[in-house]
Amino acid sequence: MVGPGSLSALLPLRAIRLRQSARDWRDAVRRAGEALTASGAASPAYADEMIATVEQLGPYIVIAPGIALAHSRPSPAVLRTGLAWVTLARPVRFGHPENDPVSLVVGLAAVDDGAHVEALATLAELLSDDVRRAELLDAPDAAGVRAIVTAYEHATATAAAGGTATATTSAPAAATAGATAAAAATVRDTASPGGRTQIRQEGEVEA
Repeated sequence: MVGPGSLSALLPLRAIRLRQSARDWRDAVRRAGEALTASGAASPAYADEMIATVEQLGPYIVIAPGIALAHSRPSPAVLRTGLAWVTLARPVRFGHPENDPVSLVVGLAAVDDGAHVEALATLAELLSDDVRRAELLDAPDAAGVRAIVTAYEHATATAAAGGTATATTSAPAAATAGATAAAAATVRDTASPGGRTQIRQEGEVEA
């Protein structure tokens, strides 16, 4: 069964926007914020909070080549847990030394530390599959993105129920899953000033 915390449950059609124009990384993050606002997951102020997170902590949100996971800490600007999917007409640079430029921005609004975990786990698995990642990026419209996501969730649930092994992924693709999980953990770490200091000390992001 696909639950209320699933990727498809947190990614409605209103939160999917394709081939958006963005002048720079701030504009790209703002597009994700607008999609979260359109879906009712966040107020317009959340876009500014996501931008401020990158300004404070650096481009660690660029979790894999071409992919950014825009987010900030839980705040009053988050109305409910939700995700946004925004592809860019032209890639933009975030300043990441290895994974720039970015053509996909996934926005995350989380009301607490745990509400988004299931969805991000599915997202990590989905993006770790080279074929499905390409299909998602080439989807002609929002409905196409949703169809791929829901089909993957149902296939995964069916395989789990039947004890069927899932396909293996390449080492670079598997790294996407790890980076997504690390970025998700940062949502919790940035919930307090102490968490932010720890991230800097461990060298996980660049100022």
